[in-house]
Amino acid sequence: MLCAERSQAPRRRQRGISSVLFMLLSGMSLGAMVFGAIYYVRGLQAQSVTVHALTQAQLKAWSGAEAVRQHLYQLGAAEAAKLTANQAVSFTALSGITATVVDVLAADSVNCGGGTRVGFNITGSSGGANALLAATFCAKGNGGTPAGTGKIPAINIKGNLQLGGDLKVQGDAQTKVVVDGTVNGSGSLTGISNLYATGDITLGGAVGFDVLFSEGNINLSGSALYSSVQSMKNVSLSGTVSVASLTANSAVTLSSNAVTSLNAIGNVTTGSAKLGSLKSKGNVVGSNLVISGDAQVVGNYTESSDGSVGSGNYGGSLSTPGWNTKVKMTRVAGLVVNIAPLTASTVTTPAFDAFPYKALANYVFERVGSSTKVTVNNVSGIPNATYFLAGTDATQDYLCTTSSYSAATCLARICKGYSDYNSCFTYSNGKWTVAGTTMAPGVIWFDGDVEAGTGTYYNSWIATGNINTAGTNSTYAVNYAGYANTCNNSAFPTLAPSNFCKASDTSKLQPIAAGNIAYGAGGLVGAVYKGGKINLSASNDVYGSVLAGDDLTTSGSTVVHGYVSAANLASIPSGSSLGASTSIDLRNLPSGFDPGNTAATVSAPLSATLLWSRYR
Repeated sequence: MLCAERSQAPRRRQRGISSVLFMLLSGMSLGAMVFGAIYYVRGLQAQSVTVHALTQAQLKAWSGAEAVRQHLYQLGAAEAAKLTANQAVSFTALSGITATVVDVLAADSVNCGGGTRVGFNITGSSGGANALLAATFCAKGNGGTPAGTGKIPAINIKGNLQLGGDLKVQGDAQTKVVVDGTVNGSGSLTGISNLYATGDITLGGAVGFDVLFSEGNINLSGSALYSSVQSMKNVSLSGTVSVASLTANSAVTLSSNAVTSLNAIGNVTTGSAKLGSLKSKGNVVGSNLVISGDAQVVGNYTESSDGSVGSGNYGGSLSTPGWNTKVKMTRVAGLVVNIAPLTASTVTTPAFDAFPYKALANYVFERVGSSTKVTVNNVSGIPNATYFLAGTDATQDYLCTTSSYSAATCLARICKGYSDYNSCFTYSNGKWTVAGTTMAPGVIWFDGDVEAGTGTYYNSWIATGNINTAGTNSTYAVNYAGYANTCNNSAFPTLAPSNFCKASDTSKLQPIAAGNIAYGAGGLVGAVYKGGKINLSASNDVYGSVLAGDDLTTSGSTVVHGYVSAANLASIPSGSSLGASTSIDLRNLPSGFDPGNTAATVSAPLSATLLWSRYR
């Protein structure tokens, strides 16, 4: 019994060790599970942070894509085409976004409908994560700097110009007249700041300019005051003309004139003139010439009477009467006088061709046989098509699908004559005569000559031949007329030119360059220029620019609220003439009217769309 108990004692002790071992192993297992759980949770946390950062980076990349699209929208197709590969586009208001141009393809008709296709790599960055988005866009429309915003001459004439009567320019202190030819004028000419001519300038009467510049000779008479007279040849003054600054590349001749500062590379010959200072690289001959200041003469100085010089030098010889001691000059051998020779500027050359404007016109008038046909484009209420102009009795000037009037075939009346029984339009031997009270607003285009007669018109008149006005005519170019007269015209409320009047904007006109023109005449037929003469006679109020393909003549009482130009394109030009009572009034021009922007272009709406994208 005792032996059996002794043999079981070690086994009982071993059972306690196994329990301890079991508990130890169980604890280790639990610890491993706990540490594993902690590691798993930390992994999930890190993964969550990474996913969040990547998501934010992707959101930034897409924000960058929208910013790029908006950028291209502002540029339009033409300016977008100027982007280059590897060019960076930055967005200062957006952080964590970069964009780089990958490729540019202008006039992409396959994928972009003729617009500019631009590919970008756009990177969004957030929390150390980056998302690279490759995106390709299509930019359309005319963006960038609008045409015609540069400073061009208010009066731009190619060929000779005759100035007469009472010519006024109002509202622009920097008004410049550019003439590619000679200028002759007299009468009262005021308000013109700068006259530039490639030929001779001859002016008399009460004529006054701030600056005269001629690539030829300048001859001035009368009693005018000029701030600056500059000639690349000779200058001659007579009468009581006064000049503040006179410069000539050649000779100067004065009589009893006053000049504050005279600089002549050639000789100077004067009568009883009064000068403040004188520089000459030639000889000076005076008779009672008074120079109150300094005189520097490279050649000889001759005073034949009682003239005087305050101080100065000469390089040749001095000749005065023995009793005259008032010429205070000193001889300096080899005297050098610095006078920079005048050089020519680039002359803006005007031009006009009616034919490109045909596609932009709302109403195109053509004679076919004995019928007048009118092609309508972009007029609300009238489908784009060609119609007959027809009427009978009290239903005149209707657009009809047949050559004679009937209620079933006629769509709309486009002009109001002096009465319901009077047509606005007559045609004879290639000339259209338009006279009445008013016409449907928009750009009107005529094949042939045009006489714009009595009436008030909210139209831009364009003709392939010549244009003259008659009676009492008031013409408002479409852009000048503005929204109310063009889009809400009380006489023709349903005939708004839809290219100027957008349904999306019921308060503001959509300007088109052609709408800045009041009158434009002349066109190129093959290799021969036809027409182009504009004669504004009788009583005219012209609200818009006047573009003559050949020459321009004003007479009667004419006020032009815009720019004028004559291109001298006819084979036998006769020159332009601004006479009688003519005013160029540039005061208070309305917004949307740009007198210098008259290009025959269609203003396409701006757009920018995302074509495709992918992550890289």
